[in-house]
Amino acid sequence: MEQTPGADTLALLDMSHFSRPEWALEATHRFSGTVSFTDTELTFPIDREPYSGEKVFPGFTIDFVTHEGELIPVEKDIIYTRHQSNSFWDVIVGTGDVWHEEADGAWSRASFPLTLTDRYMGQARNCVATFVYKPAEISDVYVQCSQETADITADQVGNMRAMLEAEYHPTSYPNVEKVIEDHDDQRKERVPVLPINSVDTSTSVGHYFDAFRRTNAPISVGAVIIDDTLYRHPPTTRHGRYPYPHEMRHGVYSVTKSMAGALALFYFAERYGEEIFDAPITDYVPELADHPGWQGVTFGHTLNMVTGVEASEEAEHLLNILVLARGAEEAIQNIATLGDYPEGPGEQFNYASTNFFVLSYALQNYVRRKEGEGVYYWDLVRENVLAPIGAEDFHLLHTVEVDGSQGLPILAYGALPTLDEAAKIALLFSNAGSHDGRQLLHREKTREALGRTAWAGYSTGGDDRGMRYRHSFWSTRVRTSECTVEVVYMLGYGGNYVLFLPSGAVVLRFMDEHDYDLSALVQKIEALKSSCP
Repeated sequence: MEQTPGADTLALLDMSHFSRPEWALEATHRFSGTVSFTDTELTFPIDREPYSGEKVFPGFTIDFVTHEGELIPVEKDIIYTRHQSNSFWDVIVGTGDVWHEEADGAWSRASFPLTLTDRYMGQARNCVATFVYKPAEISDVYVQCSQETADITADQVGNMRAMLEAEYHPTSYPNVEKVIEDHDDQRKERVPVLPINSVDTSTSVGHYFDAFRRTNAPISVGAVIIDDTLYRHPPTTRHGRYPYPHEMRHGVYSVTKSMAGALALFYFAERYGEEIFDAPITDYVPELADHPGWQGVTFGHTLNMVTGVEASEEAEHLLNILVLARGAEEAIQNIATLGDYPEGPGEQFNYASTNFFVLSYALQNYVRRKEGEGVYYWDLVRENVLAPIGAEDFHLLHTVEVDGSQGLPILAYGALPTLDEAAKIALLFSNAGSHDGRQLLHREKTREALGRTAWAGYSTGGDDRGMRYRHSFWSTRVRTSECTVEVVYMLGYGGNYVLFLPSGAVVLRFMDEHDYDLSALVQKIEALKSSCP
């Protein structure tokens, strides 16, 4: 590696070097066992004072097995490090590769993708780790992070790397066949993926995704779904292509409101009946029962941001009230201190993330009354919606409970989907909540959200993010060369979009460089499949 001019650290590697090359041989040894890391200082140049633990790679332990050249984590859920580490970061480990290069002699080589995510907003740092190994020995592990979906306005561009000491304990796992079977099943269930240039023959869409904004890799991934096929532009980093595109996770911020919040309420409307939309919030959130502003507010009002209660996305209403709250009870008590606006429920749109946490809290109590103690509503969503569509590893930010008990989904932000998971959830919405002949979500409510009924939703009053708001989905109109198209979309901070076009095309673009002008993207996708008569 060459020294970066004017820097005291070595330049980062091209990320493509972290994956198995085409000319590589099969790994000489299988890899089966436990790898443990300890807290290690990260090389992480940022132009501000770091948050506590932000420059610490977390200590954690992960179990791996190998199968047909893949390095498969036994546990695919998020690894919470707060109890054993001083780091700011939790970890999600994905499936990597093992192989052999002749120059390595008796050693085999391995790499795996991982995502670092914080416990406050759900940013995603896309990293890859690599090492060499023998049957009972492992080298130090080099990890590099060269792309993220984070808050770029807070000097969050993060070219991070570290050399980690690792302990390896070879182990044979009794459930290895089940781990491999589940892994193979998930791989078979992926939405079919083709390169975007196979449909974008003029490369117009590809050039849009590659265009320079604030950095040389502004978009983590861009894709379009046409006729149930996912056409993906190669996921890029500031140091080459990300070598494990299926495993790359994205912090989508307020896309979570639709991807998780609407998903949950539409599911329970299907499970219990659409009258859940008319259920009073105060019946299920005792802390708000005597709050004047919440009188008459329903679950549906809350999903649609028309509660009439004081709130906003300013720090005094978001950071101090919700983001920094430790635990669900503290968050709901903080929300109870907010005042009342003159408008009544259903009268005026007012966008506020706190509404969605109130909805999450209310949903938990609603489901508890229906199902009994010990039943968590998000477990039901995972089991009955996400698992059937093959997105059961979809990760969502929860509250951190002091006593270690299961937290509640924030619902307002914090989803960390892979592209495949996001595509499957988007297709479920696009198909009016139906999957493989089963109605998983309430059909009429899903159609209302996507603007497929006579219900217009709520005017946003000139909000520059969109003209109308329906069940957490925005909509606006875009003029193409042939007609004016109504676009319905999920929208998240930084410029994260999931767009639904009348043609049936679905567009996914995950980024954090604040490009909110969707007209150029819509016009280019319309050239591939037109919505116009």
